Amino acid sequence: MSASMSTSTIINEIGAALVKAQGLIENPTKSVKNDFFKSKYADLAGVIDVVRPAFTEAGIAIVQSPFTREDGKIGVCTTIVHTSGQWMSNEVSMAVDPNAKNPAQAAGSLITYLRRYSLSAFANVAQEDDDGNSLKVADKPVRKSLVQEKEVSIVVDLLQKTKTDIGKVLLHFKINSLADMDLAQFKQAVTLLESKIK
Repeated sequence: MSASMSTSTIINEIGAALVKAQGLIENPTKSVKNDFFKSKYADLAGVIDVVRPAFTEAGIAIVQSPFTREDGKIGVCTTIVHTSGQWMSNEVSMAVDPNAKNPAQAAGSLITYLRRYSLSAFANVAQEDDDGNSLKVADKPVRKSLVQEKEVSIVVDLLQKTKTDIGKVLLHFKINSLADMDLAQFKQAVTLLESKIK
């Protein structure tokens, strides 16, 4: 995943407005159940429901535009604009798995994911969900052993048997393709998928 941010030359008024808005915002309720990962999280609508009223009161509008980069990555540009004309903008992009069973659906899911996280970052809204739970904090970088073609084939087979969208797996593990899984992720994916068959 890659991201970049830009702002208007002066940001004193939008900065003050953000302070006001963030003071009004409470974390959204985790209302959506993810059956595959057996977790709940606030969806995009839930985040917008708590962010928009506070931003509106502070004189801030939100604009989110999807785009495709030259390298094929899908991205979202989130811009917040203040009534003063000052603005802040962030672009974040990520690759869609080339082996996705339904590329259009995978791209749509990715756009929604990027919109939710970009807006949450601007609003300083905590997102503890199926994606965040996969992150581990380590004192030192650890080189992980990636799966081989055999393991990838096993996961693909299980995805087909359970009719599970590959995009959900990629987003959960924050990887661009199944070949980027490490052995621990492979075991977790197999366990979850096999439980769906039973």
